[in-house]
Formats: sequence, structure tokens, C-alpha cells
Amino acid sequence: MNFKKFIVLVVLLMVSTLLAFAEEPVVFPADMTASSDQQGAIKNTNDAQWAWGEVTNVDAQAKTLTLKYLDYETDQEKDLVLMIDENTVFENIKGFDEIKVKDTLSIDYMITAEGNNLAKNINFEQPDATPIDSVPLTQEIKPEILTPVAQEPVVPIEIATATVPVEAAPVAEAAPALVEAAGQAQ
Repeated sequence: MNFKKFIVLVVLLMVSTLLAFAEEPVVFPADMTASSDQQGAIKNTNDAQWAWGEVTNVDAQAKTLTLKYLDYETDQEKDLVLMIDENTVFENIKGFDEIKVKDTLSIDYMITAEGNNLAKNINFEQPDATPIDSVPLTQEIKPEILTPVAQEPVVPIEIATATVPVEAAPVAEAAPALVEAAGQAQ
């Protein structure tokens, strides 16, 4: 293979790789409808999506629920309507009938060819066992404990220091003078 064909082949591989990784799936919130062009893009999307939030509505007849979640890309709260079918798996909860408004759920879902959000896995997030307000104190705080206690005045301590010229006395001769000065300070 000559050099020109090799360069053309490498460039084509690089361009096709960039195009393959450049496409992102299109996700539509519950309050937005998809056009026919966007629905074509949705039909090709089989990636699982994830949402975590609070249930704001449960429709038992339609087997749908509305989840209020935080969209991390826009930093806004949004509503997501999810359909439940017979293949939906439930964790920490027996089934759809036990889901109530104000429950916190973690949901894995897929976008169907029609543009609906179909829940694949619903995990019920159990609230903390005991709220902090209901934890009893182990000891009652009595008012006399909180009153200030009279203290004796603080007396400053003066520390005597000895100055020994370095040139005048070698270290071995200066050590007894420092020990004596420290003893007088106490």
C-alpha cells in the first residue's frame, strides 16, 4: 500500500470515530412534545436513563407516576411522567400499589419509540429510621449547669531569663547558668 492510501485510510478512520462518539441521545421532559424528526432520533435510543426524586402524582388507572427531579444540566426541578408495565422491577417495595405521593424513588427508565418514559427498575428510598427531633436526650440540661461559675482572678507569671553572651562562655559553661535561671523562675 502506498503512502497516500495509508494517510487517506487513517483520516477516514479518525473522522468516522469522531462522528460515532459525537452523537448524544435526545431526552425530552414530560412537559415537552417531540417532533417527528426528534421521534426518529428517539427510536434509535435504547440507552437507560436514570432519575431520582419525589413522587408528586400517582395514577393507578393509567399505571403512571410523576416524579419531581433535579435536572443537573440546567439546575432546575422538572416533572417526569413514567409508565409502569408488567416487566417493571421493584426494590424495597412490593409493587406499584404501594407507591404514594411524597415517596422518594430512584428509577431506571427507557424512552419508548412513541417517546414515553417506561420505568424498568423502581427503587424505593426508605426514609431515615428516626428523625433527629424524636431522639431523646440522655441527660436533662438543668439551668444551674448553664450559669457562669465564679473564678479566681488570673495572675500573670513573670519568667526570668538569663542572657549569656555566646562569645564569652562556651556552651558547656553556659548550661549551669541557664539551669539556675530556670530554677529561679519557678
